[in-house]
Amino acid sequence: MTNSNVNNPFFWNSKYKNNDDRWDIGKPTPIFKNWSSTFINPQDIKICIPGCGNGHDAIFLANKGFNVYAFDFSKEAINNLNSKVENGFSIETFCIDFFNISNDFYSYFDYILEYTFYCAISPQKRSDYISQCHRLLKKNGRIISIMLPIGGNIEKLVGPPFEVTKQELRSNFISKFKVIKIEKSNLSIKPRKDIELYAEYEKK
Repeated sequence: MTNSNVNNPFFWNSKYKNNDDRWDIGKPTPIFKNWSSTFINPQDIKICIPGCGNGHDAIFLANKGFNVYAFDFSKEAINNLNSKVENGFSIETFCIDFFNISNDFYSYFDYILEYTFYCAISPQKRSDYISQCHRLLKKNGRIISIMLPIGGNIEKLVGPPFEVTKQELRSNFISKFKVIKIEKSNLSIKPRKDIELYAEYEKK
């Protein structure tokens, strides 16, 4: 079943106002922290974070020198993030629907970091999400993603989050992206280690 409210920013504003943001782990994601440590010149890298929420990953990466562009259509989420941004951080925040990002950003980003956004949008919009990622990334740009929940029952799960299957992580993306890897990560946080997969995709 699909909760149509997920397409409305007021639905998400309410969750942030009421501290009902259970997806928020309250700190940067260990998988992304490890991934970011491999770069020698982060100042040359532009990263897009859709559905950035409270921005723990965005702030961490900006503090490491990456050029971070954080998008969320929830005003409350963007306000929470902006309240934590310090002077000197290379971070730009946008209160806008990911699907309405200006074409000025087409072929602009080196990476898109995905965590809890793909599973939060209506499943009917997943193909639009993949197309938008393709438009935003540079040639050979990559989606670095943590996908969940894996292994749920879509007949019983009333999202968000909406179930993600391992099969779709390949079949939904292969028309526009090369699948680099889909695997479990030993850096997954304990509550999610059995329900999430780490996936990398490269723009064709």
